[in-house]
Amino acid sequence: MNRLTPLKERLLTKNQEEYQVKYNYLKFPSPEEAATAMQERQAILSVIESRVKWGFHKSKVDVSKLSKGCQLCGEGQWSCLFINNLCNGKCFYCPTQQSDMGQPETNTLLFDDPQTYVDYIREFGFKGVSISGGEPLISFEKSLSFVAAVKNAFADEVYVWMYTNGILLTPEKVEALKSAGLNEIRFDIGATDYKTDQLKLAVGRIPVVTVEIPAVPHEEELLKQKIRELKDLGVNHLNFHQMRLTPYNFNKLIEHDYTYSHGEKVTVMDSELTALRLIRFSLDEGIDLPINYCSFVYKNRHQKSANRQKHASIVKYSWEEITGNGFIRNLFVKVKADDHHSIQKQFENELAEGKMAFSSSINRLDFHEGQLQAVKSLQLPLFIEYHVSQIFPQATGLNDFQTIYLNEDSEVVVERRPATLPIELDAQKLEVVEKLLSGEIQYSEIEDAQTQQIMTFEIIPAGLGDYY
Repeated sequence: MNRLTPLKERLLTKNQEEYQVKYNYLKFPSPEEAATAMQERQAILSVIESRVKWGFHKSKVDVSKLSKGCQLCGEGQWSCLFINNLCNGKCFYCPTQQSDMGQPETNTLLFDDPQTYVDYIREFGFKGVSISGGEPLISFEKSLSFVAAVKNAFADEVYVWMYTNGILLTPEKVEALKSAGLNEIRFDIGATDYKTDQLKLAVGRIPVVTVEIPAVPHEEELLKQKIRELKDLGVNHLNFHQMRLTPYNFNKLIEHDYTYSHGEKVTVMDSELTALRLIRFSLDEGIDLPINYCSFVYKNRHQKSANRQKHASIVKYSWEEITGNGFIRNLFVKVKADDHHSIQKQFENELAEGKMAFSSSINRLDFHEGQLQAVKSLQLPLFIEYHVSQIFPQATGLNDFQTIYLNEDSEVVVERRPATLPIELDAQKLEVVEKLLSGEIQYSEIEDAQTQQIMTFEIIPAGLGDYY
């Protein structure tokens, strides 16, 4: 196998830095083992290719029968409300500590009042809401009040689902959730040793019942049995997640003989292969239960991009554009003080139309990509920079922002933060940028670090992650 690209080398080093001495306890594939695993994955995908429908830049294997909640998630039309941070499950694969009751939270915003959350949903135009935790049933009355408030306000315009391990579910709670209008309930039956007693309470009562669990490698044969059982019980969807390593679950995961893979974070390579084998098994056996594989690269790339896209338009300037990866792109040149007047004269129409902006205090002309050829003729140093939109309960005072008033008593801010320092576009980088703007090239990993940055900010990589 060829040596790692500079990007992969940086990610590997970052993972080593995160785990320090513990990193030495992890089993990563040799180049030969990684190549063999990639070949196995491709063999599975080739066999099932004609029977599945790829989606979301080929990061989801089968989107032909996604639940509405999963579809809204991928489209960035979903708000996940963490009702608490407390869980009564003891799942060895859980990536985060769940030991604090906390307050209902989403995107750093706290919502103790269901009505203010409704105003937030309305203001940002979300079409889906999930109630998560922790474990929402620990805070059942609070969870129920948020479900009811959203459904009372939006009825069928907003799809609402809940994640739970089901341990505290009762027939009475099922009826209350049904009456409140809950559209879907998702069970992590891994938390109950794959018992389905609580799940059965919801089947036939809540419109959509989904099982959402990690693809645990050493339980592959058991999961095959469960696929049949879930189908027979009337479950509507089965979602498999790829397991990932975190400092919190490290000690529990290394008890198992897993092989890990590098990437934006460390993931369990065996978990992905297990999920894909289970999809193939279900298709081969003709089991009519839609299976959705939620890979880490989908969640880390596509979910985050969709979230950035949701807010970017609020804080982008008129001469800027939003990239395919959800970042705000800005192009500019540095202007000599002696040229201020001539520049303003030459582009007075574009400046008036908001296609450009000139700042004499910093000798800078910002411009829309449509003006690139005209600006190139000035033969001035060209730069590109990227910003990212983020939402906060209040302004940090460090960056430009827009205030969004939810109601008379509540507001939030959307802030634009620098995602990178300005990158000067030499001839080679400019050629790449022009091809990106015209759609002539697709994502690839590049030797030059700054060009790689441009590529990353512009395009979501397609496909599943490489193993290394």
